[in-house]
Amino acid sequence: MAHRTEDIAWAFRGQAGYCDSLGSPLWADQMRRAAEDIECGGPIGQIVAGWSGDLKLGALALRFFGGLHYLALAGRAPALARQLPSAGGTPDGRLWPALLAAVGDNAQLLAHAIQSPPQTNEVGRSAVLLGGFLRIAARFPFALRLREVGAGAGLNLCWDRFAYALGSHRWGREDSPLSLAAEWRGAAPDLSAPVTVIDRRGCDQRPIDVADPDARLWLQAYVWPDQAGRLAALRGAMEIALAMGIRVEGASAAAWLAREVAEQHVGRTTVIYHSVVMQYFSETERAAFLHALEQAGAAATARAPLAWLRLEHDAQLDEFTLRLTLWPGGEETLLALVHPHGRAVDWRG
Repeated sequence: MAHRTEDIAWAFRGQAGYCDSLGSPLWADQMRRAAEDIECGGPIGQIVAGWSGDLKLGALALRFFGGLHYLALAGRAPALARQLPSAGGTPDGRLWPALLAAVGDNAQLLAHAIQSPPQTNEVGRSAVLLGGFLRIAARFPFALRLREVGAGAGLNLCWDRFAYALGSHRWGREDSPLSLAAEWRGAAPDLSAPVTVIDRRGCDQRPIDVADPDARLWLQAYVWPDQAGRLAALRGAMEIALAMGIRVEGASAAAWLAREVAEQHVGRTTVIYHSVVMQYFSETERAAFLHALEQAGAAATARAPLAWLRLEHDAQLDEFTLRLTLWPGGEETLLALVHPHGRAVDWRG
């Protein structure tokens, strides 16, 4: 069912609030202006009119503004690019008219952009996931089979090739082209745990080919234009993924998971992991995914263990959390309360 104009405007204002709290005042201001345009039936309102997706979880504003950012980065909206730091520009008070001009000239692309959820592949989340991987490596003396669900371009499949500064704690390769930093509260994770990755695979319903220059532009487009650190981290991760030849398979989460855990791998720890993915699953897909996971857990043994690591929004706590479940046994641990982009970790594990 198509949403009312006032409800769509409400969604844009809600996303503006998230941009404020997550460090993008530039996009927050423009999203509020866009909400006014929508209410007045302006050019933005005409493109998003009748949208029928989930207004709470569907990230309509991020889809639309990702399309705008793509236009600037691709050189298709030069006036807009001159206003965005990510494209080498400097905001000088003319951002809104430049944005409206880009909307008017590219309505078809923006209408297409809002049909697909944003593919951020936020590499900063590896700074959160790392603590979980280290806990798994400390618990089981086996090499890791990495299986990432909703992997996007597969950047977070490369987490063991990054360097990390977790508060005062250090881990990873000193010569890595990417160093991730996060505020860290609480005890240290298991920094001395020996980590060996034996192989890595990922799936996504809309996989991104990091070898495609246009796909790399779209990845950058979903990073907010006034967040230089996030953009630099993304570019560093893409460089590593390209060098490693990372590819992500196009598949539904449940069917892919069932296939990947169909056989036991003795002397290996299989790690199923994902970050900010579950909210995009349909109820049917979520149920099938969890069923496949439960079946795999029931079949796990001490010589072929299974780990489920996830960074997701916890509706009960109204926080993003890092949780880990280990089989055999099905023991679940709340490891941390976290920032959704990986900027801060409150370690509880």
